[in-house]
Amino acid sequence: MKDNDDTPSSVVSLSKYLRNAPSPPAEDAKDAADTYQEARARSREAFMLELRFTDGTLVSFDYSHLAKSKFLPEGKIVLRFGRDEVTAEGKNLRRLYSTITEHRQRFIEEGTDEEEKHKSEDAHHIDKIAIREGIEES
Repeated sequence: MKDNDDTPSSVVSLSKYLRNAPSPPAEDAKDAADTYQEARARSREAFMLELRFTDGTLVSFDYSHLAKSKFLPEGKIVLRFGRDEVTAEGKNLRRLYSTITEHRQRFIEEGTDEEEKHKSEDAHHIDKIAIREGIEES
């Protein structure tokens, strides 16, 4: 078959493969979405870091105000945006910390215990995000 072959027989023979293509399982779709988000994060800097809480609250901080960041190996990230301090506690946060300090992470979100059960062992998981507003320089 040639590249420009659009005879009815070639179109029909191709369509039988397209129609019978299996749809990806839901978890593959989730993995694909996560992979896309990570690839997009690597390719472009973000302007804001959005915090997503389990109760549906969203809070965003301007990356240009990120003055100080700290990674603690016991599972904690501390970010200082002006006079506000954001703390994220969880597991496997080292790679997440790197993408935040590169201004490439678009959001971080609190996860549930149920979500954690379905993640791979090396995936990051945030148990809790806290914001302390208006703190003085230490």
